[in-house]
Amino acid sequence: MARTSLSVARLPVDPLGIIGLLALVALWWGLSQFHFLSRLALPPPAGVAAAITQNFFSSNYLANYHLGYGGLAGNLAYTISNVVVALAVSCVVGVALGFASARVELFRAFADPIMLTAGTIPILVTAPFFLIWFGTGRSAQIALLILFDVTIVYLFAQRAAANLDPTYVAAGRTLGAGPMRIVSDVYLKGALPEVFGGIRIALAGAWGLEAFSELLGAPKGIGRVIQAMAAEMDSQMVFAAIMTLAAVAVAFDVAIGGAFDFITRWRRRARL
Repeated sequence: MARTSLSVARLPVDPLGIIGLLALVALWWGLSQFHFLSRLALPPPAGVAAAITQNFFSSNYLANYHLGYGGLAGNLAYTISNVVVALAVSCVVGVALGFASARVELFRAFADPIMLTAGTIPILVTAPFFLIWFGTGRSAQIALLILFDVTIVYLFAQRAAANLDPTYVAAGRTLGAGPMRIVSDVYLKGALPEVFGGIRIALAGAWGLEAFSELLGAPKGIGRVIQAMAAEMDSQMVFAAIMTLAAVAVAFDVAIGGAFDFITRWRRRARL
């Protein structure tokens, strides 16, 4: 009975979070409805919602600005694909380098200065150089995101592996586990929760960085939509692009958070 009382199921959504979002929308509506700010500076929520629905799957309006006929959805697909590809590459590279640096002192002495330098230089300062090196194609945005994501995942993986209790490694070796089994069954599983936290942080920052990199030059993408609409002073479409990107970012974070909770579900059982 005591165990049952402790394992109360959590709500799938945070009601306070929903209340906070509704309060924010109400504040937005009030500021625009009662003209505390001009509609050019702050378009009403209803107008932004209409702009999203009218231009989501197809849009001759956006096509006039050479942003394709796929509307906001087509530009979102470009942005999402860049973020996902960069994150997938960064997870493999960042985790591998982080684990290696945590266990091999010589490699850590070599890799840490590079990663710490990459982490301290403002990533937006390096963006123009990627534009010069890789041009205005997709590769420039992906390369910039990989630099940002790898640095974060590397630091989290290194810390997670370094903080792992050495008795787990000793127990694995006592049971006859070889180097590869130690990495896969001890380091990877033991460091997984902390690494997942780093991946979520990297993903959260990648959305804004991708949109910014598209401003510097990209064939399409949500950043390009924001740039084109801002030049035309169409604040309603600017807000529509920002809201759609924000919705996608939140949806990805919720989905990945749920997947991580499922993969590391053994943590919940261990706490009971």
